[in-house]
Amino acid sequence: DSMTLFPNTFDVVFCLGVLYHTPDPVGMLRDIHKGMRKGGHLFVDCSGIPGDEPVALFPQKRYANMTGVYFLPTVAALKHWLQRASFIDQEVIFAEKLSVDEQRITEWAPVNTSLKESLKPTDDSLTIEGYPAP
Repeated sequence: DSMTLFPNTFDVVFCLGVLYHTPDPVGMLRDIHKGMRKGGHLFVDCSGIPGDEPVALFPQKRYANMTGVYFLPTVAALKHWLQRASFIDQEVIFAEKLSVDEQRITEWAPVNTSLKESLKPTDDSLTIEGYPAP
């Protein structure tokens, strides 16, 4: 939220697991861009949905048992958001379905529910709300 207070300051920014929790992801990316030095690097980790079209899911209330989720983009939509925020050179390093082994309850992450509990028991390609799984 405070990136605009530090214009042209950062060489590297990590935006990990927060982009889909903002009601204005492009605005957030623009603010990040303003805070970065020319030639800087942005690393984004963002839950998303499968698909090749530049679209994003806008869940009604919850997504995979999470509240505060606004937009879950496809990789194409995320790249479009980055372009609109003036990030020109983009490289996708990793884009895979989130696994139940990765998103689980642990001693270090005592969340209320794991991904496994947030997927439809009869079809793990869907969340319990009926949306495409991350």
